[in-house]
Amino acid sequence: MAPKSSATTAASSAAPPQGRLAVLTGFAVAAAAIPVPVVPDRLIARVRGAVVHDIISRHGLSLTTEARSILADPGEGHAALRRAAEAVALELLRRLRALGSLAAAVRGFEVFALGHLLDRYITTARPTGTIRIHAEEARRIRELISRATARTLSPALTPATAVLPAGGEDLRDEFTRWVDTLLLGSASAPDYIARRLSAAFDEVLRSTSSSG
Repeated sequence: MAPKSSATTAASSAAPPQGRLAVLTGFAVAAAAIPVPVVPDRLIARVRGAVVHDIISRHGLSLTTEARSILADPGEGHAALRRAAEAVALELLRRLRALGSLAAAVRGFEVFALGHLLDRYITTARPTGTIRIHAEEARRIRELISRATARTLSPALTPATAVLPAGGEDLRDEFTRWVDTLLLGSASAPDYIARRLSAAFDEVLRSTSSSG
C-alpha cells in the first residue's frame, strides 16, 4: 500500500474526537425518534453530513458536494441491517411496544459506524492521492462501511481485546462491586462496538484486497 501523504499523516496523529462522535450519535438517535414522516431522515442526513465533514477536515482532506451527499444519505447502505432490526422491532412491538426505540438505536449505530470507519479508512486504507475525495471514492467508502457494519453482527468476529489497568487492593463490598461492574460495563459499550467495527472493517478490507 502506498504511504500516506505528509498532510494526512500529520493530521492522522491526532486522537479521534470520540466525544464529539458520541454526541452526534445521540443527535441521530433523538432525530430518529421524532414521530413525523420524512423529518427524521432529513435531520439524520444533516447529522451524518456533519460527521463526515468533521472526520474529513480533521485529516486535512476535502469532499466534493456529491461525495458528501453519498456518504450523508441515510437511505443508502445498511438497508438489510435496518430491515432486520425493524422486523425484530415489529415482533417486540407486539410484546414491549419498543419499535421506536430500537429503530432509533439502529440509526444511531449507523452514524457511529460512519464516523468511526471513515476515520479508520483514512488512517489505514486510503492510498496516497489528492486531498479531495470525489464521488467514486465516496461510493467505495460507503460500500466498505456497509459491509463492515453488517459483518459487525457476526458472532464469529473476534475484536481486539481491551487492556484494562491493573487495580490495587479491592476494598469494595459485594453490592458495590456489582453496581460498579454494571455501570462500567455500560460505559465500555461504545469502545466494544468500536473494536468490533474496526475488526470487521479490517476483515472486509483484506477480503476486498485478496479478491482484487
